[in-house]
Amino acid sequence: MIFERRKSVAEALQETLESRGHDVGVLVDALVRVDKSGDASEITAAFATITETPALVVTLDVYCRYQRALVDAGHRLMTGEAGPLTTAIAASHGNGRVRELAVTRMLANPRPEMLPFLLVRMTDWASPVRDVARLGVVRLLHDDPSTYLRPAAETMLHLRRRRRGGFGVQQLYAAAYDAPVAVLEQLMCSANSAVPRFVLEVRTRRGDLKIDELVRLALTNSDKGVRARAGEAVAREAVWTGRVDVLRKLAACRYGEVRISALTGLARLGHWEEIAGLLDDSSTLIRALARDAARRKGVDAVDWYRSAVSGANPSLGAIAGLAESGREEDGQLLYPLLRHPAARVRAQAVGALRILDAVPVDSVRSMVEDPSRRVVRAALKALGTRA
Repeated sequence: MIFERRKSVAEALQETLESRGHDVGVLVDALVRVDKSGDASEITAAFATITETPALVVTLDVYCRYQRALVDAGHRLMTGEAGPLTTAIAASHGNGRVRELAVTRMLANPRPEMLPFLLVRMTDWASPVRDVARLGVVRLLHDDPSTYLRPAAETMLHLRRRRRGGFGVQQLYAAAYDAPVAVLEQLMCSANSAVPRFVLEVRTRRGDLKIDELVRLALTNSDKGVRARAGEAVAREAVWTGRVDVLRKLAACRYGEVRISALTGLARLGHWEEIAGLLDDSSTLIRALARDAARRKGVDAVDWYRSAVSGANPSLGAIAGLAESGREEDGQLLYPLLRHPAARVRAQAVGALRILDAVPVDSVRSMVEDPSRRVVRAALKALGTRA
């Protein structure tokens, strides 16, 4: 007799996801099998596989809710045979009494890896299940934030989009506001971008981030959202305290979302002249701010753009700026750029002519054969608009 090889938890999970939940029984069998083995390292590894992505626990809850595959898990829970994995998976059982018992058992011997399953039950449609889960999770977060705040944040920030998810998010904020700085610093290292953004919001409201720390986040953090929020916080503080040096430091960085906050701060302090020098910046927002600054300094931005695009090597920002502020008749200034040796300049010129509604159809039609895909895309878009 040929026996089918038993699938690992990772293989069973992949099969479940690929089948859109139809083969969830394969996953449940794999989890229960690991649970029965009693091998602590295998159980820990199985939990890690399931909980590494917050959305996955929610997805599995939906898959498992009305599946016959959970009958054995529910039975093992009711008879006291269930280990931690079976208990966690039984928390998705279609019977509310089974779910409530699973929640009670998890809270009686809490483990950080079980928290995502408890958080899902905080949004349960049955109030007895929901209330037990909420009371237990609030206690865990209050008593031991260093252990439970991170797994709570990973999942709860995802669950806030779910019905009845608001309560959990409120408790997460409450726990974070009271958490030690060391705990929040650990959360900043999360690979889930929502978590560092959440932590930055909390610490900014708590007021325990020094301006130098915020500057470092704005200049070096890998997440655009964190950089933008840190930049906004720095700009507010710098405007209040008159720290022009800090604003200039941020205004010189390479991230547009940080620079716009710094330049807006400089504008509030009346430093219009240095902002007006950025008329051909690569950022649309910064160009707009620069045009406002130029107007305040008596500089005609459109004339500046006309002169800039007529040079031998106009910047992409100057071409875009003319399109944003010029008139249809300014399009003729861009015609020579359709033959520019740099593909990016040719493409930018075509795009600008489209915005000005000044596309020379015959010239642009021939650009459909351009060796640069970037130029070809710009030409087709311009010709489509004309049509």
